[in-house]
Amino acid sequence: MRTISCKELGGACSQAFRGSTFEEVASQSQQHGAEMVALADQPHLDAMSEMMTILESGHVEEWMNAKMELFELLPDDGE
Repeated sequence: MRTISCKELGGACSQAFRGSTFEEVASQSQQHGAEMVALADQPHLDAMSEMMTILESGHVEEWMNAKMELFELLPDDGE
């Protein structure tokens, strides 16, 4: 299991996501993002706007690969 924060995944806070795979933490992050949008949390809305800019620029694959690499470099807590 590894732990990565919302901020490390491009978000706006220190909320931690834990999982064995990047896909697990990405799913948790997406759910968290949706909750923050529903609450109209401005820092998260700003972070999502930045992510949309990346998506629209055509660089989403590079961004995603960088986040996946970061996740793989995190220490495994042994669980």
